[in-house]
Amino acid sequence: MADQSSLPEWVTPLNVLRASVYLLGITFTLYTIYYAYSLFFIRLRYSNLFVGMGIALFYLDYVRECYETRNQTTKTAIDNTATSAGGGSSTGVISTLRSVAHRIDPLVAVGLAFLALWSTAYVELNFDRLFYDAPVVGYTETDLLIGVALIALAVDATRRAFGNVIAAVTVGAILYAHSLVGPNMPGVLRHTGMSWEQIARDGAIGLTGVYHETLMGIGATWVAIFIMFAGIAKAYGLMDFVLDAGREIGSSLQTGIVQVAVIASMVMGSITGSAAANTATTGSFTIPMLQDQGVRDDFAAAIEGVASAGGQMLPPVMGVAAFLMADIIGVPYVDIIRAGLIPATLFYFSVGIGIHFAVLKFGWTNEQLTEFEPRILLQGIHFTIPLGVLLYTLVILRFTPLSAGMYTIFTIMLVVPARNLLVDGASGKTVSKTIKQTIDGLHQGGVEMAPLVGVLAAMGVIIELLTQTGLAQRVSTLIVGLGGGSLLVVLLLAMLASILFGLGMPTPAAYILVVILVAPGVTAMNVPEITTHMFVFYFAMLSAITPPVAISVAVGSRIADTSFTRSCLQALRIGAPGFVIPFAFVTNNSLIYWSLPMTLIAFPLVLTGTIALTVATVGYDGSKRLGYLLRGLYVILACGAMFGSVSHIIVQAVAAAAILALLTFSNVKSISQLPIPSKINRP
Repeated sequence: MADQSSLPEWVTPLNVLRASVYLLGITFTLYTIYYAYSLFFIRLRYSNLFVGMGIALFYLDYVRECYETRNQTTKTAIDNTATSAGGGSSTGVISTLRSVAHRIDPLVAVGLAFLALWSTAYVELNFDRLFYDAPVVGYTETDLLIGVALIALAVDATRRAFGNVIAAVTVGAILYAHSLVGPNMPGVLRHTGMSWEQIARDGAIGLTGVYHETLMGIGATWVAIFIMFAGIAKAYGLMDFVLDAGREIGSSLQTGIVQVAVIASMVMGSITGSAAANTATTGSFTIPMLQDQGVRDDFAAAIEGVASAGGQMLPPVMGVAAFLMADIIGVPYVDIIRAGLIPATLFYFSVGIGIHFAVLKFGWTNEQLTEFEPRILLQGIHFTIPLGVLLYTLVILRFTPLSAGMYTIFTIMLVVPARNLLVDGASGKTVSKTIKQTIDGLHQGGVEMAPLVGVLAAMGVIIELLTQTGLAQRVSTLIVGLGGGSLLVVLLLAMLASILFGLGMPTPAAYILVVILVAPGVTAMNVPEITTHMFVFYFAMLSAITPPVAISVAVGSRIADTSFTRSCLQALRIGAPGFVIPFAFVTNNSLIYWSLPMTLIAFPLVLTGTIALTVATVGYDGSKRLGYLLRGLYVILACGAMFGSVSHIIVQAVAAAAILALLTFSNVKSISQLPIPSKINRP
């Protein structure tokens, strides 16, 4: 006791935990950056240490959140206990059990953090034997137990980070692979089965599964460097600048903050790789701003949910799926960026138009317009330099995403301190502020990447076991067989399967699962490979706004404190064109594989059809509400403009011309009669 009393007051278990998380987060980010610079290990060996640090960091940060939340709610709990004194004994027992569970869980998480570090240290110390000798001479019992531990860590970390859905899928894949289940499954699901030793080997200790070359290999390098850059950029004030600029722009637009909220969510969603996480992050800012403007609660939740989910399709990151797609297909990363550009433009243009019409339809406009102050944009102009470096290294120099991300991080670490010195002046306060921003950014980058490590490891286990059992090949064959040779039927089946497999999952996990299980069936119908991957990826992404899970809408409805069901209905209306656009780029392949002049012809035609479909789903054309008959006409014309090929180009052109004629005729009088404000309010 004497030793404890001699310690400074700030040395408490919680502060020690915070310091551990902080230091491990910084170390995790620096380890990734140093590997990008030196490539000192083969990627597989580097990934092993990455897994250990990432999972350990996630667990320790989880414990920190538990204790901080507990401290914040202790007083409330005491008050509730006092007021409920004298309750039934059964209630007291349940409360006691919950209290014990809440106390034990953080201790278990700390133990699992050390298990993660110890397991990956074991793999590192035995790496040469596991990599070269063990596949030939066999694995020891200790090896297999370590394999089981790594699989269990992946499942549990995924459960804590992303909920029970994907964790249950992982457990289901393990059970399905086992010899007690596989041979007893019916029909196409039957296989010979695997022993627990084989599951431990293929799931982890054979340096597969948890260490899957594509999933963890790309995740620990290309994905990690971008997630960490995003964390560093946030610490330097990028998110604050986007929101401040958004408020300024929104105050000068008739539709207010709505479009700005969409753009902010789109940009941030592209980087995070999780629609739910993006909704929680940006939605906590944008949804209250939408509500303050008068947007109905269910629409506010739907707008944020659709924008956050759709951000996953925005190049150059595409919710980190672009990196995985380039590696799986084996094409240059730039090809994926180019292929995703037009479909993303179509989707976000349709969402933007749909939200614009909805705001006008229900009168949620901004009545107090202010003059836009361009100087607000100058506050963040320094952020364009690292973004320019990113685009230059990726597109012009054709560097790998790992190298491009590294140079972008180096650039922002030079630009922001220089900006601080020029704007704030050379002083000790400026230097200390800049150092703190940099260290906080390194910590935040590591913490934001940590939850993804577990889910990438879990997905590696799923993919490896489903491949070993042969289920992946049989599902694709089944889809083609049920399609009966009809491309449309196969595409519809692939759409349903992609949405089903993507429910509740983060973008990288959803994409990998549908690519393994669904994409081969579409490719078998002679659909080009990149087009196939884009098709199944889009529907896996759209599962985030599809009931019954609709994870991004669920998060948004909680923030908006509104009905989940009504929010889902509005999200489906706003995002409806997104469910049609993938079929359009299958039939208009020049939207994916750019070619002249077909791309220049197909893009405006499909875009016009997308606008018509948006008008039909919203029920408003910019000047008046539409009846069902006119909405049906817009749907027919939209299908004519969106679907076609070289032989149907005339049909598409006629349909597009009819759409433009209808919209022009309906709006020309209302446009000419729009009131011109005689005075603009100035702040």
